[in-house]
Amino acid sequence: MATNIIDTLKGFVSPDLVSQASSMFDESPSSVSSAMGTAFPSILAGLLNKSSDSSAMSGIFDLIKGAGGGANSVLSHPNDLLTGLGSGESGGVIEQGKKLLSSLFGDKTAELSTMLGSVSGLKSSSAGSILSLAATIVMSFLGKKVVNEGLGLSGLLSFLGSQKDNIINAAPAGLSSLLGLGSLANLGSNLGSIKDTVTGAARHAEHAAPSPSGSSWLRNLLLAAVALLAVFFLWRSCNKKPDMTAVTPTVDSMVDKATEMVDTAAQMASDAATKAAEKLGAFFKRKLPNGIELNIPEFGIENKLIAFIEDANKPVDKTTWFSFDRLTFETGSAVLKPESQEQLQNIAEILKAYPNVEVKIGGYTDNVGDAKANLKLSTDRANNVKAELEKLGIDGKRISAEGYGHEHPVASNDTEEGKAQNRRIDIRVTKK
Repeated sequence: MATNIIDTLKGFVSPDLVSQASSMFDESPSSVSSAMGTAFPSILAGLLNKSSDSSAMSGIFDLIKGAGGGANSVLSHPNDLLTGLGSGESGGVIEQGKKLLSSLFGDKTAELSTMLGSVSGLKSSSAGSILSLAATIVMSFLGKKVVNEGLGLSGLLSFLGSQKDNIINAAPAGLSSLLGLGSLANLGSNLGSIKDTVTGAARHAEHAAPSPSGSSWLRNLLLAAVALLAVFFLWRSCNKKPDMTAVTPTVDSMVDKATEMVDTAAQMASDAATKAAEKLGAFFKRKLPNGIELNIPEFGIENKLIAFIEDANKPVDKTTWFSFDRLTFETGSAVLKPESQEQLQNIAEILKAYPNVEVKIGGYTDNVGDAKANLKLSTDRANNVKAELEKLGIDGKRISAEGYGHEHPVASNDTEEGKAQNRRIDIRVTKK
């Protein structure tokens, strides 16, 4: 079943959140719940309405992407945002939500609050607070998606475009007038052209400066193009007139080939991501003994780890390891990428829920390169994962870490797929 972003966002509005908001604003729970349900499509409609303004969307995208780092905390504990509506520690997060509203609606934000209050039966002041709360949740959800899936502005616009019908169907009457539209059907009418512009700019950047993690054949091709141009300019500096009829077709051919290869690489990356998602299974809500609820995949490490901890018939041993499936590092480095934070947060929450559990982190590499360098890299990566869990509130005495280099492979190092499986971080329960 296709994702409906409105239903997903409503899923973060727990009965407890509604109850607390109801008490804080002196409003009925039904009015608060209705207001949240109306605020989400209104904010998303504002995003679609801004999609034709590339300058504005650039700044909005930066806001959304910036929210991705703290998204896990916001989405796991949205109740904490109520404190931020005053002057509590969550205030900075709420302020980002208000910035999003300002970017989307400008001086019409107050009108939107009034409309929201009228539709839901809330006081205007309460409606404004609910709107800020909803904007923060929307921004955190989209920010998490951008960070976890590595989306650029084009990818975000594509996702929003795919949700257009869901957004329109849930939007309140009168929103089209507030946005200055004849009909909500006109939302995102220029979305395609904006996406094409952004995609084209991104592709140009890829051709001009490929990332260090790009495929070697693509780097070699581009280096060859640079070398060809260098020869051309050297030739010209020697006052020799080049035969442009010969050079131009060659350069054009190389550019066409590079474009074709970039498209192929992008498709391969997309296919790999799809296969990885299918392997993990569907995400579902799993409540821990301490009441914390995690959103985890059916076949992911979190579910396996919880099952092992809770199964009294499975004793602790030295051979039962579980591989992290959503941890990524900078190429050839022990630096964790931002998208790793979701799984690290989940593991930390599991360890908090089972305070007697102790674990060991193991780092591994493939067999390419110097064995000593691989051992150091695997050790540094294991230690960094341990350090991140400590930052998330886990006592370091409960965690040990060790790197094993290319030892203990789980697949053949004769294939690229096998090497990728061997480059991993595992966790083992040492006490429960």
